[in-house]
Amino acid sequence: MKEHNRPVVFIVNNVKPEMDLFAQILREDYTLLMAMNVLPVLDVAAREKPDLILLDADLPEMQGCEICKKLRENESTAQIPVVLVTGSREPEDELRWFESGAVDFIRRPLSPPMILRRIASALIQKEQSERLTGLSDKLGRYLSPQVYESIFYGKQDSLIGAKRKKLTIFFSDIVDFTSTTERMEPEDMTALLNNYLDRMSSIAIKHGGTIDKFIGDAVLIFFGDPISQGYRKDALSCMNMAIEMRDSLKEMQQQWFELGISTPFKVRMGINTGFCTVGNFGSKQLIDYTIIGGQVNVAARLEQNAPPDQILISHETWALVKDKFRCLGRAPIYVKGVQHSIRTYQVVGRADAIERDLAGSLGEMVWPAQTISLDCKVSDALLRLRKSGEWACLIVLDGLSPVGMVTKGRMDHIIRGETDKALFLDRPVSAVMDRELLVLPSESDLNEVGKRALSREGSYTFDPIAVTKKGEFAGLVSVRCLMQRLLDPPT
Repeated sequence: MKEHNRPVVFIVNNVKPEMDLFAQILREDYTLLMAMNVLPVLDVAAREKPDLILLDADLPEMQGCEICKKLRENESTAQIPVVLVTGSREPEDELRWFESGAVDFIRRPLSPPMILRRIASALIQKEQSERLTGLSDKLGRYLSPQVYESIFYGKQDSLIGAKRKKLTIFFSDIVDFTSTTERMEPEDMTALLNNYLDRMSSIAIKHGGTIDKFIGDAVLIFFGDPISQGYRKDALSCMNMAIEMRDSLKEMQQQWFELGISTPFKVRMGINTGFCTVGNFGSKQLIDYTIIGGQVNVAARLEQNAPPDQILISHETWALVKDKFRCLGRAPIYVKGVQHSIRTYQVVGRADAIERDLAGSLGEMVWPAQTISLDCKVSDALLRLRKSGEWACLIVLDGLSPVGMVTKGRMDHIIRGETDKALFLDRPVSAVMDRELLVLPSESDLNEVGKRALSREGSYTFDPIAVTKKGEFAGLVSVRCLMQRLLDPPT
């Protein structure tokens, strides 16, 4: 036990004159623990955690090298420096002692000045090592674990420079963060945000993502550098991370609500795959390991266009993960500096989590459909419909649940009757959507579905049927195709 913060030295030696000498010259500056045999060494060292162990290398019960190895193998004693006392002057013995974990040795016959100097030197070395370890741990918190390991283990230089690599880039951002937190006390807002960022960071590290930076409430993560598993596996890791983040967010939202936060955070996520420039950017005084390029901007725009609490991905990412994840086609987006539109997909979930449809059920007839978020504007819906052909329709989703439908014919009819078209086009799409959409689960029996569809009135009779799986939109079924199937069932 330490006394007045004096270093604790644990002396293990079965030669009484030597023990007396150690006690005489060390007790003024150090707190001493003493043992005449090897039996209690490991237990005492683990319990008391002395600052240094002064160990006789030639104890009869066990050689000093063996004790050193056992101390190093124990996590609680691995960092305690061991100084061996020996009469040997053979170079082979010295090599064996250092390999076993000893930091120094004192030769017999014993010299008090040499004892003091060797012990002081070992303790200074221990203090410097602990200070360096603490400093590196603190600095490591400012770097992504992969970048930290690359630098501290010499795999990467801290020089300005970059390279081109194909990466999968992830962006997330809290929806309306300022308005959500403006009524909160700064301390509560800080705790809430840090709780969220800590949870998301842990998930990113678990899946091997390189955390580039936090930009306020936004998070930028990429996969493929400094460690890559290949384009496809990098993209799959990113998708699995995003899915787990989305699931964790649902749990956190419930916890926040129970704590009295009436409007818990909602988060948008965007994922893109493409070539970026990655490396050290900055000056000789300050550098930042980050990624730049047009593909990063695409990922940011995908995040901005994602529905709240949902994931929007590019076609490039979809092509790498389509066999493992079910996605819905969404509206293309346009990015400044990119000549063509960016095809987008909303992530529903993992393919292996989706159950197969029952024979003779509605799910067997589903075909893909265009979707639009409930918070999109009428102008967005009109633009998409005009690019999609005369008979196109859009299914309006609230999250992943279908709540309405927009068709070009009905849209044009409504707009013709509006006097202030500019103001009308800025309204949410809910103002023009058909709320009479027939929504049925995928396991529905075809005969019952046929009766429900034909019982609708007037122009709604032949509107397509929206199909859900576990409450999430799966696609559409044409009523005409349904009638054909019922009249001419497969054999």
